Amino acid sequence: MQQNKMNLSDDLVVLLNRLALNGEIRMAGHVLHAYVIRFWKIERDVATRFVIGYFEKYYPKQLQRYVKKRRQRN
Repeated sequence: MQQNKMNLSDDLVVLLNRLALNGEIRMAGHVLHAYVIRFWKIERDVATRFVIGYFEKYYPKQLQRYVKKRRQRN
């Protein structure tokens, strides 16, 4: 892939930040997943791994909180 394709738009980063910090990390994940598939034209499995890695890097507390809640439901 080209280097300029790998950058997320500023608007998308702001949206992801707002969603993640407001406890809507699942919705933020859906938005990022759809963006990566549509604009970067990569496969679903690769996009899923990217989204998980993105949230592990930039929003680890919110991701841990989401995973913990999800495990308690099951």
